[in-house]
Amino acid sequence: MFDITLQAPQFLGAGLLAVVLCALSLRAGYRARKAARLSYGESRLVDRYSRPLNPRLEALIFLGYAFAIVLLSLAAAQPVMQGAAVRALAGSLDVIVVSDVSLSMASEEYRPFMPDRDGVPAEQVAGAYGSRLDFVKHTIESRIMPAISRNRLGIITYSGLGFTQGELSYDHASLRWILRHWMPVGGAPGNGSDFASGLEEALQLFADPAALSVPTSGAEERERVIVLFSDGGFTGSQDDLRLITSELLRRRVRLVIIGVGGNQPSAIPQYSASGEMSGNLMRDGQTVLTHFEEEPLLALSAAADGEYVRLAPGDTLNIDWASVLAGGRVEIGERHLFIFPLLAALVLLGILQVRGIFRRTKSKEKG
Repeated sequence: MFDITLQAPQFLGAGLLAVVLCALSLRAGYRARKAARLSYGESRLVDRYSRPLNPRLEALIFLGYAFAIVLLSLAAAQPVMQGAAVRALAGSLDVIVVSDVSLSMASEEYRPFMPDRDGVPAEQVAGAYGSRLDFVKHTIESRIMPAISRNRLGIITYSGLGFTQGELSYDHASLRWILRHWMPVGGAPGNGSDFASGLEEALQLFADPAALSVPTSGAEERERVIVLFSDGGFTGSQDDLRLITSELLRRRVRLVIIGVGGNQPSAIPQYSASGEMSGNLMRDGQTVLTHFEEEPLLALSAAADGEYVRLAPGDTLNIDWASVLAGGRVEIGERHLFIFPLLAALVLLGILQVRGIFRRTKSKEKG
């Protein structure tokens, strides 16, 4: 259940030796005190003015000190609990995020599950907030960026055509600014939702000579990954899509598909310039409803030998993004546990010492 290792196990043996020495020391002290009492005078009179020696109490005190020594030796052995992958190895991969920014991505199914904005709860934020696209940007910023913090990231959006929002870069701060200010719904050219065009743009970005010039390692040593965020809508050409999937396989580019959107049809809210909701998007007198379509994404995953992840509203975000994106080329998180046995040992030693103070005070009061 818990993968715990000791970085300095030799201290456990030293702790056992210390316990033996403690036992010999306490035993010698007990014998010396017993002999002193016998030589001091008649035991019946001595016991009236001092606490009698109690072998059981002495044994209990020894167990207390022995346990404290064991805890200290355990702390010195430096126990470490192995955790999940925390981030990809530096320079091990290039990631391009491809996100749908078509009109359907404005549906706000994710508002109840978004973080506060400037201290205002998500449900009370004025204006558009909590859309599918907001959720995508939140996932990129809070999950993907930390998982690949020392690797290059690029951002591409698509509607009818793909559009490069951010070149492959180590500068995640600049890409974060792009996410927040330059990536709105409708921010890519054309109409519709053609993820084949977005994937094609990503392949072109990977093939760009500037993208291949990596100072730390050769491009062939890096794994190339495309993360596609989509609500499943596809208005492009199936022939183009087949060409793109075959090219992904030929170039050995991994594809991770993230399906976003609710299971029920949803409206697309409209807002005024002041941020007040003015109703829902209408067409021919009817409210336009957007549907999450999973079949195109599953078909794409199968054709490109990719990985598919569904993130419906309310789903947890406990995805090991470092492992999903980098496979086995990750840094494993470690939690050092020495503080727990160390604190327990200090508390136990403190109790043993306080016990001695109270005993001397009580003896003085009796005198």
